Amino acid sequence: MKTLSKAVAIASLLSAGIMSAQVANADVEYSAGIATTYLWRGTDLGGAAFSAAADYSHESGAYAGLWASSGDAAAGNEYDLYVGFAKEFGGVSVDVGAYTYVYNQGQGTGTNGSPGELSEAIFNVGFMDASVMYIDNLGDADYSYIGLGYSIAGVDALVGISDNGVGQEYTHLDLSYGLTDELSLTVSKVFDQTTTAAFLAADPANGLVDEDMIVVLSYSIALK
Repeated sequence: MKTLSKAVAIASLLSAGIMSAQVANADVEYSAGIATTYLWRGTDLGGAAFSAAADYSHESGAYAGLWASSGDAAAGNEYDLYVGFAKEFGGVSVDVGAYTYVYNQGQGTGTNGSPGELSEAIFNVGFMDASVMYIDNLGDADYSYIGLGYSIAGVDALVGISDNGVGQEYTHLDLSYGLTDELSLTVSKVFDQTTTAAFLAADPANGLVDEDMIVVLSYSIALK
């Protein structure tokens, strides 16, 4: 799952079908990147991640996207599809989107192997240097995620609160700083978590979220 980030955390991606269309007052952008670790909501999914994205946006505020990445040690290669609407109203930015996540090893790992099986609704509101994000599952699962973001002196801070809906909650802090326009450094730390005995008993392999500090260097480049 893509680490979301737009003020707090929502990135823009696009589907190839939309990219090929000639739409007035619209824009398509392409990008690629590499990160030393696949960081997702305060957790390390394992290994370096290579990614590519295509972003479509229309002046009306509508957007759609495709983002693909390696790096998830359990679920394998991934691609995400999304659509949404983002606009600013009197200094307040609003972003509402729907994402679906697909993994090439999904059928054998408990995650999805086809579009629509794992989908989320994402709501983001920003004002000045602060933003609030809420993520809710669109399927049968009952998990949710809240992100509180603030930017100061070139540092983007994100406090994320994750609840998997079946007995595990944790809070993490991410601090990100752009070393150059392309190179950024992120430090992430889980500092609070609660796991019920029932959750551990149902699947002892789940265990606790790793609370070791995670340091990530990432490099991204616009291809257009």
